[in-house]
Amino acid sequence: MARRKKTVTKTETSIVLLNKPPMRTFFFCLLFANIYMAAEPLKTNENKPFNEFDAYIRNCPDHEENSIQSIAAYINRSAKTDLEKARGVYVWLTDNISYNDKGYNSHNFGDNSAEGVLKSRVAVCAGYADLFEAIAKNTGIEAISIVGYAKGNNYEEGDHFSESNHVWNAVKIDNAWRIFDATWGEGGGVKDKKGRLKSIKEFNDHWFNVSPEQAVFTHYPENPMELFTTQKITLEDFESLPDVSPDYLRQGFLTAEEILAKLKTKKPIILPILFPVDGEYSIRKAPKERTLTIGKLIEFEIECNEPDLKFFLLDENQIWKPLKRNNGNYIERYTPMVSGDLKIIVQSSSGTYVLMRYIVE
Repeated sequence: MARRKKTVTKTETSIVLLNKPPMRTFFFCLLFANIYMAAEPLKTNENKPFNEFDAYIRNCPDHEENSIQSIAAYINRSAKTDLEKARGVYVWLTDNISYNDKGYNSHNFGDNSAEGVLKSRVAVCAGYADLFEAIAKNTGIEAISIVGYAKGNNYEEGDHFSESNHVWNAVKIDNAWRIFDATWGEGGGVKDKKGRLKSIKEFNDHWFNVSPEQAVFTHYPENPMELFTTQKITLEDFESLPDVSPDYLRQGFLTAEEILAKLKTKKPIILPILFPVDGEYSIRKAPKERTLTIGKLIEFEIECNEPDLKFFLLDENQIWKPLKRNNGNYIERYTPMVSGDLKIIVQSSSGTYVLMRYIVE
């Protein structure tokens, strides 16, 4: 069995201070009797420009959904760009295809061809990818399915991959390949006391139109030609990379390229822990290593468009220090003087949550 994704949301929820809503961090995906699970993303409004188009796709009439060709034609009646076409495929799939719980629980995965999935409306990851590719090609865009390795919930740093365990897609947008994973975008799931999967459909926006440099932290193809990164990355490199998702990298304080450059040093890459917290904010400046040094000045800058959000530093002695607000940004120059955990806390109308965690030594 493939190892499944272990996330800070799942493993460190005890760090959250007050009123933390339950986080559904898992989604099950099978390929050749292997399992994959994805994490719930940080929720932002990055794809707001698609709101009207998404509504159009989700309102696709039943008679337009009888064939791959008719779905593609419906998408093309509104899509003006290749990216919108890919968006239409992604949204239609995540809205209309459900994960095959029965197949997962019985190990009888059924027909995962594009036509088979369209008929049954259930799939595992191979079926999502095959139908994605088929609809995308019928809209006129270039798309492929990629078989490869994915870091699952049971994955731990140091684990090695011996066989593929996932399938996803790549689409050529403006002459550059981008990564799409509709299986991870479809929702989440839990297991009951008997170990049976119960999926919960909830749209996940962050596996739409992902750069290859961001995707390579969790997805690595069997065929290296389908990696599409500018930097050469081996399977061994992939295994050594930290397990972070695109939503982490989209915050802005740390880029995929910065992390990938550290591969050349052959030193362990240990990043700050980032927790999913709803809100319109971006972490523009923050220390890029998890371990901080006592007495060494550090800087934080958080861009925030929500006036009811407030940010604080919380040290091991439970001393709270508010980040100063300046024209929509929260900025703080801080020198840690206490060893142990240092957290960034966010307060909102719904509760108080941990956003980031460091270790001071």
